[in-house]
Amino acid sequence: MAIIYTYLFNKNKSAIQTNKKTDKELFSLIEKKIKQGNYVFLPHAKKRLSERNISELDVIRLLSGEKNYGRKRNKQKDAYENPSIIDVAQDWKYCIEGHDIDGINLRVIITFSDDFMPIITVIRI
Repeated sequence: MAIIYTYLFNKNKSAIQTNKKTDKELFSLIEKKIKQGNYVFLPHAKKRLSERNISELDVIRLLSGEKNYGRKRNKQKDAYENPSIIDVAQDWKYCIEGHDIDGINLRVIITFSDDFMPIITVIRI
């Protein structure tokens, strides 16, 4: 599936950095994207899920804030990088942490692009 990304540029042709979302804004947007089905596991995330024996369902439940998944944001790991042709970022990359159904700690990196929420990677921590 090919997604065409558009970028905002100012007069000097440099990317305009978007404002970092508050926790309330971020969690509300994540829940909305999941409810609408507007999320996608990028190929890198799918590879890491397989390698690390993590289920997509655990990731979605964690991101949704379901009870017993301990969703929290690690703001120190949030990052903004100027978008490039091979990068998906039009927004900040946000770090969400919690655990899977077995209580094993997870870290999920997401971003937002147009109408979708790309899931970039998943890590056991």
